[in-house]
Amino acid sequence: MDHLADYFKVFSEPNRLAVLEALRAGPLNVTAVVEATGLSQALVSKHLKLLTIAGVVQRRPEGALVYYAVIDAAVFQLMAEAQRLLLESRRQQLNALAAIL
Repeated sequence: MDHLADYFKVFSEPNRLAVLEALRAGPLNVTAVVEATGLSQALVSKHLKLLTIAGVVQRRPEGALVYYAVIDAAVFQLMAEAQRLLLESRRQQLNALAAIL
């Protein structure tokens, strides 16, 4: 369970999720991720490094540039399912509050 918890921690940072979302369309270099997210170059590099270490993203050097890509697109399904669960939970909370009021 510790390994699973560590894996989920990878997805617990909003900027990291933004980086992953930028990579949804395919491989990008750091500059393109910066442009897509509006994050600083240093922050994007940091998150790409963490995502690479976690095994979520792979890096591919190409000349002077390095391109990053999500290894398994199922990551986006995981993110979508987590969003769905969150929305359902919030909906249930709102319904419970409405019943009280």
